[in-house]
Amino acid sequence: MSAWWRSNRRALLALVVVVPLTAGVFLGWEWWKVARYEPTFPTVAEQGRAADFADITFGPATATEVSLLGVTAPEGTKFLWVRVPVDRHGAATGCTLTGLRELGGQGRFWRDESKTVDWDYRRYTACPNDRRSDLFPRGAFQIDVPFIVPDDVEGPLGVELVIPDELPGYVRLVVVP
Repeated sequence: MSAWWRSNRRALLALVVVVPLTAGVFLGWEWWKVARYEPTFPTVAEQGRAADFADITFGPATATEVSLLGVTAPEGTKFLWVRVPVDRHGAATGCTLTGLRELGGQGRFWRDESKTVDWDYRRYTACPNDRRSDLFPRGAFQIDVPFIVPDDVEGPLGVELVIPDELPGYVRLVVVP
């Protein structure tokens, strides 16, 4: 071994540690800047169970196949009505039901159809957070959302709810229609 390699052995070994560590920290920070605004880390409640997340109790959720009056489902699809009981324990935290995810198989994802089908506007499709609004529910209430899914969907499915201030954490309630 030459004298230069021998005299710089410690610095070279430090480089072997510092360079990958620096790259890891940089890439991790860049990933976090993107991921903190996306639902990334679920709090999961299995079928028939409730989940406590951010001082709110969600569930247990249900998914029921329904037929809507005056609305025909497109060929090869069906309507699922998802109901999620919510108890905010007096808080005014807002939440949104972002969609329904197939937990097995292809992992497909469906958004709610409450704006495209004739859905009772008095049903809650999210958690209102304005206490001054007449729509603000006092006490426990239910979120009711319709979905149009393919006929071959059987379950289990994940009902996903987001609280914006709690991202990247979110709630996933498992249902089987």
